[in-house]
Amino acid sequence: MKKKFLAVMAATAAVLTGCSAQQGQRETAAATETVTETVTKAVSEQKMVSETQTEEEKTAADGLFGTFQTMTLDGEAADQDIFTKADLTMVNIWGTFCQPCISEMPELGELAEEYSQKGVQLVGIISDVKSPLDLDATAIVDYTGADYTHLVLSEDLTGGYMRQVQVVPTTVFLDDGGKQIGDVYTGARSKEEWSAILDELLGSLE
Repeated sequence: MKKKFLAVMAATAAVLTGCSAQQGQRETAAATETVTETVTKAVSEQKMVSETQTEEEKTAADGLFGTFQTMTLDGEAADQDIFTKADLTMVNIWGTFCQPCISEMPELGELAEEYSQKGVQLVGIISDVKSPLDLDATAIVDYTGADYTHLVLSEDLTGGYMRQVQVVPTTVFLDDGGKQIGDVYTGARSKEEWSAILDELLGSLE
């Protein structure tokens, strides 16, 4: 009887040990799965951060507007090399619907002419025009005498710095490598104010 009792106890212990082992295996598998998911998520997040950093580094290396292809309002091809044509480029982002933009363009045209011998060029980017020879934009440029180069939007420009532009006019200044110099200016300014800013930036390049 004693032997039978011991046998039953041994069998019970074996069953209990088996259940415990199976439960441990399930817990281990669950823990492993959780760790795997955590590691996978961390790797994915790190990859996204790395991709973002790479894109930011690429933009910084290529200049404020990055690498782009577009057209001028006159229908000529243009890209980021346009900024290499001057020591300092004043980029004025404007819209055909924007009265403050249009109001300052006559004086911007005068500045473009007066500062051309000082290594400065003006480039307009039309925020609401995607096609060359746009009638509204052309009429505004002719009326205001702002006959410097104006770029129309392309997918490259729309997908780059232009995504950050919330207000027109917005004006930025670039060196001959297309990198930003000084501040970002929102709103229209007088010729005298722009002259002071240009003189200061030119002095910083010397």
